[in-house]
Amino acid sequence: MKNVDRYYLRQAAQNIAQSGVNLSLRRLSEDPTWRGGYSNLSMMNGSLFISVIDTQFLSKPAIKIVSTGITDYNKSTERRETSIAYLASGFMPAAVKAAITTNNPIKTLGGLIVDGRNHGWNGNFLGNSGTAGIWTTRTLTQSGNSKIGGTESGADYAPSKPGNASIIKTNQTYPGGYPGTPDSILGGASNGFSEGTLKQMAIGGIGGSQYATNPALLSTPLRGVTYVELPSGGVWQSMNIEGSGLLVVHNSMKNAGLKNLNSGTFKGLVIADDVVHIHSDIIGALIALTPSPSEGNCIGNGNGRVLYSTEAVTRATGSAGSATSQGSGSEGGVMAWWE
Repeated sequence: MKNVDRYYLRQAAQNIAQSGVNLSLRRLSEDPTWRGGYSNLSMMNGSLFISVIDTQFLSKPAIKIVSTGITDYNKSTERRETSIAYLASGFMPAAVKAAITTNNPIKTLGGLIVDGRNHGWNGNFLGNSGTAGIWTTRTLTQSGNSKIGGTESGADYAPSKPGNASIIKTNQTYPGGYPGTPDSILGGASNGFSEGTLKQMAIGGIGGSQYATNPALLSTPLRGVTYVELPSGGVWQSMNIEGSGLLVVHNSMKNAGLKNLNSGTFKGLVIADDVVHIHSDIIGALIALTPSPSEGNCIGNGNGRVLYSTEAVTRATGSAGSATSQGSGSEGGVMAWWE
């Protein structure tokens, strides 16, 4: 009977430890900044201890979860089992210079709102931690009733027309040359994103990712990496962008169009060659790759909003980082898990 009892205690402790990892993953999905852990938390007729720390895994930023389940705590029959998981820690790509970053002259029209002040996952305003509203290698024309806001040196500037000059960066020079591909936007091979990585992730369907040459075949809500590859001059237009993650619209000529973003809210990072007419909401950031936009440089002419969000971008890159670590990933961004 003693062997049976020991087996039961070990199995129960292991179940507690694994449940602790799942509990931590849920907590981190709600609050990516949480590092508090748990001490002697009652669970399943046992005790749970969890530590959560920032570290590295395979040379990538990661969050380490150590979950220890204990049965018969502080008794002679005490049994401990530990589960360890590494969760991809999202990062802010250096290429994200503003709420909207472009390699071309741009024009804002209509009631478009571009706000580089920081926002939470649901678009709630977070003070004194944002970035520029617009960053471009060329010029900006702010027309219509469009408004631009942002943060400079810790000072927030609400969207206005004209936008405060300090949060509108024009005629900028990108160190080493402006990135020309989605993978280079995320740091390229040195950061685990060699050319073709994002495309392969989308093809593999990791974390709900989708790859399409015919965007009409995409299903919403978008998740993971959504990669739309179009022929030269091809345009995906009048779409619903509801979802989250990384949204890529690209081809080797850098002239794939994302036009008339008419409905839905996208939370994360949008990387597209040519962006025309934002009419919906993007919470996160947008980067345009082409130096030669197709339609008068007009990035928005309706009532859309681009709200910069550190949280939305880092969640998106965190999920992508988990998939590059070992060739597989999960919706929760888990890089590895040991029981």
